[in-house]
Amino acid sequence: MAIADILSGPITLWTAPVGETPPVAETAHGAAWGGNWVAYAYTKAPLSANYTFEELDIKVEQELTALDRRKVSEALTLETVLAELTAARLSVVTSGTATSTPAAAATVGKDEMVVGGERAVDKRAWGFEGTFTDASGVDFPMRVFVWKATAKMTAGQEYSSTDYVGIPIQINALVDTTKATGQKLWKWQRVTAAATG
Repeated sequence: MAIADILSGPITLWTAPVGETPPVAETAHGAAWGGNWVAYAYTKAPLSANYTFEELDIKVEQELTALDRRKVSEALTLETVLAELTAARLSVVTSGTATSTPAAAATVGKDEMVVGGERAVDKRAWGFEGTFTDASGVDFPMRVFVWKATAKMTAGQEYSSTDYVGIPIQINALVDTTKATGQKLWKWQRVTAAATG
């Protein structure tokens, strides 16, 4: 057992187009991931990550207990509440279209989002980054990468005088058929030591 293996603290949610290469493990915690990765939004709630799978029991008449067990489906879901309410962020959870119009002499500046009637669901790569501190007091990153996923709003928004509005988001992974078997859904990574050279 090691206290350094206990992770706590906030995370940063990242997104990019499908197929974007994750940052190299040497990328410092809090540094830009590079490429087309963007730090997505402040979050109002902790991020939950849930990997589940269903199994098939291989049974025969001659035994009371299953001989074997195999996965027959799997799923990965990330959930949180975005703290920043913008048309662009709403468009991601609705597969809508956001537009931003700058102010001009006779018109106000405005952001708008429209949605409805489109069957396609937008797909993106997602990731998140947290930190942990080793036994020597050195901080290292912990990251999760989801190669391909859709996002949707999971609950109603509450417009209230006693709290600020968030966007409940659920990110549901899809298979990435370009990856090798055993690597098609997601990747968990924790840097454990600095480079020695």
